[in-house]
Amino acid sequence: MKKKSIKKLIPKAGLALKNGFYLEASWILSAIIEVKLRKVLFLITNENQGLSVGLHRCLLRIKSLQLKGLHPLLGKNMEIRLIDDLRIWKNKRNSIYQDMTVIHVRQARIRRMVEEGIVLHQELNNAFKNLKKACKQVLVKESALPAVPNEKTPRK
Repeated sequence: MKKKSIKKLIPKAGLALKNGFYLEASWILSAIIEVKLRKVLFLITNENQGLSVGLHRCLLRIKSLQLKGLHPLLGKNMEIRLIDDLRIWKNKRNSIYQDMTVIHVRQARIRRMVEEGIVLHQELNNAFKNLKKACKQVLVKESALPAVPNEKTPRK
């Protein structure tokens, strides 16, 4: 998904929530969070995760990288608590989806899940921005050329 697509999806998720389409809002929000997590992984590992890597695998991979300490900027800019909260949210979402096939799920339950997802998305978005900024600063420091002394050659 491209950046423009995500920017278009965020207002649509808000509109779905506002109009009581909580299930649809949760689908949109899940897609946005998944794309953002893929971007985090690409930024850290420089590997394109592809569409086969879903939300669950992205969360596991990021947590694994954090626990191993392989990328210090990841640990500084994205708390493990956020990843754990996203996993809990994903599990609640899946539980609601499964319950819908068997019993009637109250709209309030779905709405709470979506609202929690929005808060988590905002935290993830802020963490991603900080991580991206930190990675750019490191790249600038690493690629900076040593200063060339200003030598004046004597004229003859």
